[in-house]
Amino acid sequence: MGKPSGDPFTEGFPTSAQGAYIVVRADYTMFSNKPGIGAPLTLLDRGRKPEDYYMTIQWIRDPVRIWQKLYLLPEDSLRAFCNIEILAYNDAADSHIVGFKLFIDPKVGDNPNPVLEFPTGVQATTCKFTGPNIPAYWTLYEDSPDQGEGYSLAQGVPFGRDMLFPDEVAFANASDLDNSEWYFPFVPGIPITDLAMAFRWDNISMSPFSWYIVQIYYGGGYPSFYGISPANLDRPNTVELGRPYPNPFNARVSVPFEIIERPRLVSWNIYDITGRVVRHSKPEYIEPGQYSVRWDGRSDYGGELASGVYLFSMWADGVRRTQRLVILE
Repeated sequence: MGKPSGDPFTEGFPTSAQGAYIVVRADYTMFSNKPGIGAPLTLLDRGRKPEDYYMTIQWIRDPVRIWQKLYLLPEDSLRAFCNIEILAYNDAADSHIVGFKLFIDPKVGDNPNPVLEFPTGVQATTCKFTGPNIPAYWTLYEDSPDQGEGYSLAQGVPFGRDMLFPDEVAFANASDLDNSEWYFPFVPGIPITDLAMAFRWDNISMSPFSWYIVQIYYGGGYPSFYGISPANLDRPNTVELGRPYPNPFNARVSVPFEIIERPRLVSWNIYDITGRVVRHSKPEYIEPGQYSVRWDGRSDYGGELASGVYLFSMWADGVRRTQRLVILE
């Protein structure tokens, strides 16, 4: 994982297949980008570089599409950090089950077995955490927590909206965690001699044309969130929806929207009052700027829809915005 050139995002970030890989559990079948674990993920897009961040790999398994995104965070205090996201999009009119696992075998500086520290202190033996017991962050030192200048360190943060937090996190020897499809089969309390980390986000049922996004932060140095409000962290400002016009309407309505700061992966759905998707778009990257979606009141199949209330929802990099639409006869 890293830049399309093969260079790591941050010093010490693993780039080899043995150093980092993902497992996707789709409808209870395992897929992975590491040979030998489940079925292979089919490569759709090797990589792209929009502006100052990278979206490295896009995988596809019809009807669920998978993206693996790694990009440097824009804040100066997080310059050495990369945000690791795994996204699934259900490109179907029925529900599908999806879960994720991420494996990382880190090397910090010259040490392939860095010192692991939690907020409670140094951890020298294998351990795993679930639910609310998952630590708020962890730090990896090349030498020790008391190391002086000239040594490297890295830190991880399972941070984001509720659905982004892992269900289970494990810190153990690479041989304990590597090559396992889903669960973490190791005995806690064994000395760590080759540190690896694994994160699992359990299965959820994805409704038609919906997103499921998970993430962690990882990188060199300490992250600082000073000056960033919790509201902004929970719901980043990626897209804004304007007021639909005309609304109510009986022939055509226009919904203005603005993509903010950098290219975003955008899609939209229109729902009736029962929650059924009546019209949807395919996900696509859209450059920053102002645009509009025009809707003629018809379904995906071309039929005219009955008068009443509908909901227009747009996603941009997984962030959702919604407006109400009203069709009149």
